[in-house]
Amino acid sequence: MRIFRRRKKWVRLGTYEAPEPVEPPAVESIVEDGVLIGDSVVRMALRNRVIVNALRDRADLDRDELARAAAAELEALADQEWESAQRIRFRRESTRPDDPFPEEADEVDEHRRESERRESVHVAMSRAFAARAEQRDILESLVERSRREAWDEIAEVIVDRAAHEETVPDEEYVSLRTERIGALLALDLSALAAERGVVLD
Repeated sequence: MRIFRRRKKWVRLGTYEAPEPVEPPAVESIVEDGVLIGDSVVRMALRNRVIVNALRDRADLDRDELARAAAAELEALADQEWESAQRIRFRRESTRPDDPFPEEADEVDEHRRESERRESVHVAMSRAFAARAEQRDILESLVERSRREAWDEIAEVIVDRAAHEETVPDEEYVSLRTERIGALLALDLSALAAERGVVLD
């Protein structure tokens, strides 16, 4: 039995053309985006702290404590970026060939420039985070936005809890209750007597 095979049809996809080289974004632009991401991370940490303090510990909002926490988060981000920059520098300096082959020289130079650029980005990010950690207005803005975000998340829980929670008076309140009622009654009786023209002994 003869088996007929279909001939493969070749599709012409045209000639490959390499894309035009794209200039990398400016370091300043990368830092701006990184700061926005960092602020988001800090607000998330503060928001979680506010929620835990409110729901678990039932603690009042302490803006100064939150501002210190925000500064600590920013300083931690600054340290991470600085460490990343140092790792890149160490890796570049420890793997640099002393005498590359001529055909590899251009590639080595390109890798070196890219490494230096990445290092400069991390250094700039570190300095930006460190500077923000010392600016009171930025810290207060982060605290306020975190407070609003936390309230939006737990407002319904707190309101519902307050509506169903019974107030338990303390011992001093109970012990002085009779005395307070007596004082109120005396005032009411005095006012009523004065209105009726009755003199109380």
